[in-house]
Amino acid sequence: MEKTEKKQHFRDMTQGPEWKCILMFALPIMLSQFLQQLYSTVDGIVVGNYGSAGGLAAIGNCAIIGNVFISIAVGMGNGSGILVSQLFGAKKHEDMRRAASTAIFILTVLGVFCALLVFAGAELIVRGIMGVDDSAVADCAIDYLRIYAVGLIFTFIYNIVAAILRSVGDSRAVLYFLLVSALLNIALDLVFVAALKMDVVGAAWATVISQFACALVSIWYMYHNYEFFRFKLREIRPRSAEVRLCLRMALPSTLQQLVVSCGYLLLQRLINSFGTITMSAWTVGHRYDQYCAIPVLGTMQACASFAGQNSGANRYDRVRRGLFSGVLMSLAMVIVLGTILYLFAEPLSALFGLSGEALSEAVECLHFLPFAYLIFAVYIPFNGTYQGCGKPGISAISSLLALFLRVSASYTLVYLFAASYAVVWQTYVLGWGASLIFVLIYYFRGNWRSGRIVKDEPAPEQDSGG
Repeated sequence: MEKTEKKQHFRDMTQGPEWKCILMFALPIMLSQFLQQLYSTVDGIVVGNYGSAGGLAAIGNCAIIGNVFISIAVGMGNGSGILVSQLFGAKKHEDMRRAASTAIFILTVLGVFCALLVFAGAELIVRGIMGVDDSAVADCAIDYLRIYAVGLIFTFIYNIVAAILRSVGDSRAVLYFLLVSALLNIALDLVFVAALKMDVVGAAWATVISQFACALVSIWYMYHNYEFFRFKLREIRPRSAEVRLCLRMALPSTLQQLVVSCGYLLLQRLINSFGTITMSAWTVGHRYDQYCAIPVLGTMQACASFAGQNSGANRYDRVRRGLFSGVLMSLAMVIVLGTILYLFAEPLSALFGLSGEALSEAVECLHFLPFAYLIFAVYIPFNGTYQGCGKPGISAISSLLALFLRVSASYTLVYLFAASYAVVWQTYVLGWGASLIFVLIYYFRGNWRSGRIVKDEPAPEQDSGG
């Protein structure tokens, strides 16, 4: 038994200083997200410097499309993980095991479905939905997307395994998985694109192989280190009660992730209407946009797991203190990262091979983003806390509000008032500002404390002695 305990990597966040629990849990997640962003960043840098003229714009469009499906994997994984974390916090390990195996089944089936959908509809997605008119860009994007579709299966499997491990406090594992994957992706990009001149096709295969390796390592790690997560194949099946609970927690979270990704897709379509130069500039701007989001989203996930365990243990005093610790940490990290981004905007953009007008547009974007992210850094930890407390619908509503305002304002300003491409990032302030007001109002109303799923066992009857 002692040997088994040493192999476990649980993190009980119902005890100890709140800020330390969240920070130590969030740091590996942030490093993991950094490595995950390295996939598309390296693809963009290598293709931008060694690939065809339309390659960088194609990679940018495919990244936006891929994020739509990744958002489904992340949303379903995070939502299911909250259920697992509440059961873990309540010490209901057998129920936790059943919930985890059911979630693995759901995500695997969903991954296969999404892979088939993307492969079959690649041309419709690129030319119809994304509105890519440039033939060179469209052809590259279609080729990339059909190969990328294969890797979606592994992405879904990895995300549910990672969510299960995070739910029991093991955020370091995800870092190990993505370290292997990112290093492999970089090496394969250099071989396939720079050396073998396979252009976007080589970048796509590098990504798929890396995703396969990530899923394989994650499954091995979970099986090797967690005895009650050593599922037999017959155990990975749907169970009606667990399916309902997983969907109850996962669908609002998935909607939130999906709304964000679809919003970016609509904004990418708007960017595409300005031509290839602006497409390339936004590809770079959006890439660094995602790096800015890393500390905020990492803190959000940490707040979700922290709130899940503590609400499961009925410790709402810790949930409240943890939320405000998360906001302060998120804000401090965004200030540091945003300052670097602002000061070094031009050399960072030039890494992707941009020059002239495309470089100027990318720098303009990077000079604006740090200021908008000050709002994002405050509002997103509230979303994570609401998810962990069993109120994922509130997070979904706030995200829907932000994207609706941003997308509608961007399209209105461009098509009715002939505004420039810059409205795509300038409207961040409008969307995030409104969502911040919304989550603060909900917090002070206090309803977020009523979403606890785990029910306490009835107290044993006292012997009256009579």
